[in-house]
Amino acid sequence: MKNPLEITLTTFHLGSVKRVVTLGLDGKDAANDFLLKLAKANPQGLQSILKRLAAVAEHDRFENKITYRHVGDQVFEVKTKAGLRFYTCPDEIEGLGHQLIIAACGGKKGNRKEQSADIRNAKEIRKRYLKAKDSASIELIPLPDETEDHETC
Repeated sequence: MKNPLEITLTTFHLGSVKRVVTLGLDGKDAANDFLLKLAKANPQGLQSILKRLAAVAEHDRFENKITYRHVGDQVFEVKTKAGLRFYTCPDEIEGLGHQLIIAACGGKKGNRKEQSADIRNAKEIRKRYLKAKDSASIELIPLPDETEDHETC
């Protein structure tokens, strides 16, 4: 029997309605890796993505065809003017208190083939997460200034 998948949700923004987290599956966190690389290579691009996600985290329902749009299978694309793309999916975990925006992965606009591959990757990450969610060990890592300690769901 395979061991259950380990899921780590690392908070990087807490809005009034939604918590924005990166998704780590068995120690691999494509969204966090993307954000860390972006922080070094393009700090303005990172701030643009964070600003858009902060706006989304303040609303129950939010969709803006220009900066935050549905690309299928409950995956949403955050777009910047500089051609950066960041893929998220909504979720809820009972007892958590906030809805989640789970950041799956990111990429650059590039050509249509690259963009399609990034979207497929985000959908696959979401599918793996949902399949494993009920039997996985889920660790929620809060923001450093949150009063709660790490939670295991």
